[in-house]
Amino acid sequence: MIDQLMILAESGAGASEGIPAPFIGIGAFAILMTMLAITWLTGGAHHRSLDKKHDADTDSDTDR
Repeated sequence: MIDQLMILAESGAGASEGIPAPFIGIGAFAILMTMLAITWLTGGAHHRSLDKKHDADTDSDTDR
């Protein structure tokens, strides 16, 4: 009886032909990381850190 139940469950899972859960998780992670990258690029925080490095380089050149 339990063997028949297992066979029925496996055939039902194969017949549903839905999107597997790992694909949903990987897709959501990829979308969120893309959104984070776009936010980081358009936010300007990385430009401020580059400006500090650039200012430090130009100050040391003028002192010499």
